[in-house]
Amino acid sequence: MTDILIHNKFKFEGESNSKSSLLNKLKDKKDYYDFLISWFDKSDFIHANTSGSTGKPKKIKLKKTDLIASAKLTAKYFNLSPGDRLINCLPIKYIAGKMMLVRALVLGLDIYLYPVNSTPLLNLKNDFDFVGLTPMQLENSLKYIGKIKNVIVGGSAVNQALREKILSIDSNVFETYGMTETITHIAIKNLSKNQSEFTLLPGIKIYEKNNCLLIKPGHLSIDFVQTNDVVHLTSSNKFILLGRKDFIINSGGIKINPETVEQKLSKYYSSDFIISSLSNDKLGDEVVIVFKENIPENYKDAFKKLDKYEVPKKVFLLDTFPKNNGKINRNQIRNSINLN
Repeated sequence: MTDILIHNKFKFEGESNSKSSLLNKLKDKKDYYDFLISWFDKSDFIHANTSGSTGKPKKIKLKKTDLIASAKLTAKYFNLSPGDRLINCLPIKYIAGKMMLVRALVLGLDIYLYPVNSTPLLNLKNDFDFVGLTPMQLENSLKYIGKIKNVIVGGSAVNQALREKILSIDSNVFETYGMTETITHIAIKNLSKNQSEFTLLPGIKIYEKNNCLLIKPGHLSIDFVQTNDVVHLTSSNKFILLGRKDFIINSGGIKINPETVEQKLSKYYSSDFIISSLSNDKLGDEVVIVFKENIPENYKDAFKKLDKYEVPKKVFLLDTFPKNNGKINRNQIRNSINLN
């Protein structure tokens, strides 16, 4: 390792810190402390956990030089400079939280730790330059995001109802596309400008392979990352994310993307819901809708906005939606309703 692991202007909650003083301050925050120990050791790698949104979470090795390159690319895109203030309210167990700390360390930023819960910015009083949120955290923080120069949101798609709320706020909110293997975001969508396409960050190239997105992250040491995400490439540096190939429903030979159907319905329901499927002897899969906690009155009225093959044939109700790292575990829900 020849790159700088801690910038001489790095601050933790307003105070300058060396490696040793930072470790001492965070000794009671085990996840942070353990990551910092691995960040400052002699190894060229750190370990990170994938989210497990489509299967069992796995641990992978990432080069520290790649994390540093990712931090610098983010800094270039969002004009982050030494002394800028950022908030981390994401679990450091996963790559999004790790990278918030790495950005501060490498770029000389001033990092503040906020609660890792659904309302992290409650009663935020001071101005900040950068924060990363999940869609649920963003939903619960709309009255505060005007105090933050740039807000990035990721982990799952931002639904249409939340997108419309963002448009009424004077803010800069960006939906991100990325994964553990690409060391967070490689593409950005400006929700404050109502953009529908993701735009690649500088140096990234994309292709389609087997109907899914293939990424060449030029800033990293890896050559390619093959995804299971079905996309529509609109130009050499823009794409529309349609959904995951893993979740495609094949009903009588018609392929239906549940995430596309959910986007059509999201503005009509305040209740949490997903589109799923039941096994069907004739069709293969049968489209269904699953609500969490309560079924809205006249829920079928929204089906008028769907193509005939997308219309759910049955409705289910679950008390909770199982999740992995904040992402709904669709496979577990499908298995559950197929057992009923």
